[in-house]
Amino acid sequence: MGLYAGGLHVDTSLTNVSVMYRNQEFQAENVFPIVPVDKQSNKFFVYGPDNLRNQDDTRRPGALANQIDWSLSTAPYFCDGHALSQYIPDEDRENADAAIDLDIDTTIQLTDKIFLNREINLVNSLLGSLTPVDLSASSGANQFDNTSNDPIKYLDQQKEVVASVIGKTPNVMLFSRPAWRGFRNNPNVLKHIFGTSVIAPGQQITAAQAEQLLEVDDVLVAEAIQVTSPEGITPITTQYVWGQFGATNGALAMLFYRPPAPGLRTISLGYQFTWNTGRLGSLVYKDRAAKRHSDWIEVQRYYALQVVAAGAAVMFKNCTAS
Repeated sequence: MGLYAGGLHVDTSLTNVSVMYRNQEFQAENVFPIVPVDKQSNKFFVYGPDNLRNQDDTRRPGALANQIDWSLSTAPYFCDGHALSQYIPDEDRENADAAIDLDIDTTIQLTDKIFLNREINLVNSLLGSLTPVDLSASSGANQFDNTSNDPIKYLDQQKEVVASVIGKTPNVMLFSRPAWRGFRNNPNVLKHIFGTSVIAPGQQITAAQAEQLLEVDDVLVAEAIQVTSPEGITPITTQYVWGQFGATNGALAMLFYRPPAPGLRTISLGYQFTWNTGRLGSLVYKDRAAKRHSDWIEVQRYYALQVVAAGAAVMFKNCTAS
């Protein structure tokens, strides 16, 4: 009788390969620049738009120069705490195979969930402060995947909506992954890049090419996903955090102004105020829970995602018809 595989090999876990589902395309820090703060709550100054208003500066000999006024107010922020934790029982440590590093794997899982929630909070903050332009209106004439529409011309027009409010031309374009698909496969966009809508197999418009075409500093493609089905239900269902066809707001996109860096007298769509100083500055805590015979790991962040100049963006929803 010949040998069979089961008699020669006992299944164990591989030490050089494993599978983990992870998001890689969070955009929160690319949309709202981080502003480190030393207090959980405080205020920041907000200048009015007075210096965009022309006033008579004619001065006759011997006359006083016309006097102007300008406004200054304050707005508050509050950095909410966001934290998740997990116990690692001693029994799990003893039973773990060589391919498992429970400290690293637990920290990754906790951190990814914190960042996923931050991305969801960012989208909700934007939708709560901005009124998206519905591209499905007028039979979808301006949707990015409408072959009769030239998205480049349309977005160029939308730049003026922002510039007319803040005095600066928007310099960042963000696409949800489905909106990006519709945009870069639009034959009119392809013609701008390649001179023809019939391109070679495997040829695609890159983000760098889109930046040049749209005359912006950055093109962002938001690809983060979230599981939408209840835990334990199979098969699982997922959805792009920034929307997709059939979702409440469909596929989202946004044209906005982002400053090179946060600073005084600087306009920005929003900021991510991050409280990370002193005793609470560490992002990861590890301690021993003796009565549980376990180690304990917690990941935490204190932040406020805040729209500070809603006029610095035009947001779009239902960017694709499919």
